[in-house]
Amino acid sequence: MPTYTEAEQRNIDAVNAMFEAGPELDRVTLFADDAVWWNGLPLLPGAVGETEHRGIDAIRRILHGSGRSHPGTGIDSYDLRTNRFTDVLVLADGDHVVRQHTQHSTTLGGRPYRNVYCFVFRFDAEGRITYLTEHWNTWYAHKVLFENFPVEPAHPTGEGG
Repeated sequence: MPTYTEAEQRNIDAVNAMFEAGPELDRVTLFADDAVWWNGLPLLPGAVGETEHRGIDAIRRILHGSGRSHPGTGIDSYDLRTNRFTDVLVLADGDHVVRQHTQHSTTLGGRPYRNVYCFVFRFDAEGRITYLTEHWNTWYAHKVLFENFPVEPAHPTGEGG
């Protein structure tokens, strides 16, 4: 197990809180005002065609739009209340933290959603996120959330189902 500096551990704790904390945490407070969130699937409702979401207002829209229905669009979303994470790996190096996990959820349409994500966070000296890249199986997400197509996800631990 690596030994982390106080700042690295603080940043790890912030990343884990982003995913594991309950609804009492306003996740927007983890980000710097000028932070950027990069998402490789440029189909977020209200931001179609964009991969870089700049500034706290854009990040607030991502966070507050997660888990919401999109009536009339055919787009499904996962129910944030059903999120659980397995295969969690978190590593820190200086002002960067990497977290990979498998997300297990149920969509608002009632279908299972299970996808592997890898997030790379960069922090400022105050411990706020300044840049976040979100890597995931975008093909799987597109098929399940946008095309309502049942797909078997990746199994990073080698176990099926």
